[in-house]
Amino acid sequence: MPDAPAFAVAGVPDLFFSSKITETARHLGLQVVLAGTADALVARAAGGAAIILLDLGAAQLDPIATISRLKSDPATSSIRIVAFANHEKTDEIRQAREAGCDEVMTRGAFSSSLPAILQRAV
Repeated sequence: MPDAPAFAVAGVPDLFFSSKITETARHLGLQVVLAGTADALVARAAGGAAIILLDLGAAQLDPIATISRLKSDPATSSIRIVAFANHEKTDEIRQAREAGCDEVMTRGAFSSSLPAILQRAV
């Protein structure tokens, strides 16, 4: 039986930015599933996500608590989490790292590295 296709879970409420992620992933053969709440993000990730992309500025996702939750659950702890924030949000970046986020970067670095980030998940 063939493996299920890889997919990413994105907690990125910005429609323009989530569209960029989805389009870039499509070109790489990766499906993106969007999640608008922390519970939805965790549930979708537990369904076998290859990677989780998370906007640290998405207050409705409670990003720091969600990272901790994902990393403490055996069903999701091994999924790579890549988070991003505006460059001036140094506290959020530090807190995400402390919560167990695998990679945290500025929004600009995330945007320019997006194809490579997604390629590693395929």
